[in-house]
Amino acid sequence: MIFHYHFAERLKKEEGSDHIMKSIVLYSSHTGRTKKIAEHVVSGLPEGTPCLPVEEMPADINSYDCVFLGCWADGDAVDAGAAQALEQLDNKNVAVFVTVQSGPFSDDSAKILRTVIDVLPSGCKIVGTYVTPTEREDNKEESDQKARAFARDFAENTLDRLMGAGV
Repeated sequence: MIFHYHFAERLKKEEGSDHIMKSIVLYSSHTGRTKKIAEHVVSGLPEGTPCLPVEEMPADINSYDCVFLGCWADGDAVDAGAAQALEQLDNKNVAVFVTVQSGPFSDDSAKILRTVIDVLPSGCKIVGTYVTPTEREDNKEESDQKARAFARDFAENTLDRLMGAGV
């Protein structure tokens, strides 16, 4: 909670400046897990931040300072919907979150993150990454609580770093 309070206070100070950080959360979800994580991510961003499936990516995507994009791994590839959205981002700050079957620190997770980054146009800047495994069947509630906290912290930390960098 201390970090969340710090972030809210810093955002209030930044709101008085000429430029407010404009963010959006986009996601591609096959089972609903990535959508759920996207909703957790947006809970760590300023109220009113859009959270949309990649199919509904706004035409004015270039008006956003930071795009949080969530996808799922299709074997060792990025799912097709997310790949198409990633290719359209140009000169953007991009924070990527991925849901995977394997553990977040596995070789497979590292490979899928690399694949996502490789799909982005060369002018994009990766400003954050977050990998989360699918929910454990034996304790879905605990798994979801942890994912909620990590996703919110990921969003807050990413935006806080960008605001500190004067983006």
